[in-house]
Amino acid sequence: QIDLLKKVKIIVALGKIAFDACLNFYMQDYVLKRKDYTFHHGAKYILPDKKFLIGSYHPSPRNVNTGRIDENKMLKLLKKVQKVLDR
Repeated sequence: QIDLLKKVKIIVALGKIAFDACLNFYMQDYVLKRKDYTFHHGAKYILPDKKFLIGSYHPSPRNVNTGRIDENKMLKLLKKVQKVLDR
């Protein structure tokens, strides 16, 4: 699916599972070292095809209820994404 989205500049991975799935996709065509792509909220990496990969905690009820992610953290992340797009 990523190959079909030619104009995509940023991939926001909602959760570690999505983050890892994105890396797995790229590892099919590129040599990547997992240790160079550590998941955490707000982590930003440049992928081999010049797209950005940004990690985010998944906004699941569990993560919201435990305070791992909240509205302010998500808004801060989305502002970070907007800054990258504005370049």
